[in-house]
Amino acid sequence: MDCRIVFYSARKTSLCERALKKSFSELGLTLANTSFATECMGLGAVLINAFKKYNLVFVIGGLCFDNYRSIKKIISNAVADTKVDDCKKLENKIGSDGYVLRAQNQILVLLPDEPEQIENIMQGNIRGYIKIYNKVEV
Repeated sequence: MDCRIVFYSARKTSLCERALKKSFSELGLTLANTSFATECMGLGAVLINAFKKYNLVFVIGGLCFDNYRSIKKIISNAVADTKVDDCKKLENKIGSDGYVLRAQNQILVLLPDEPEQIENIMQGNIRGYIKIYNKVEV
């Protein structure tokens, strides 16, 4: 399954991408596109375009912000009028937790912008979640 990565005010982008792609082959995922956003409106536009083509989108960064730039606040506002079928916290013992949201057949995964933390989360319960989703879509 093809997916997209969106870096939102992220640091260490190439290292984060490499850490995420390590898990992709084991999960049957292919990175089809990568994009960047540095502010809220840009992130919204990128996500709208991403979900027009891909059912699985990873956003890296923005979890450490506590103000209007917080990815959690942005996504919460964006899906306020959307029926979300599932929302889970992705535990991360070495830093910021990640999140996964599913609405119908589309999945949004929010990850911190630290390679070690991405690897930790991708080795956790997100693996089973994506594998189940992948089997349903095939």
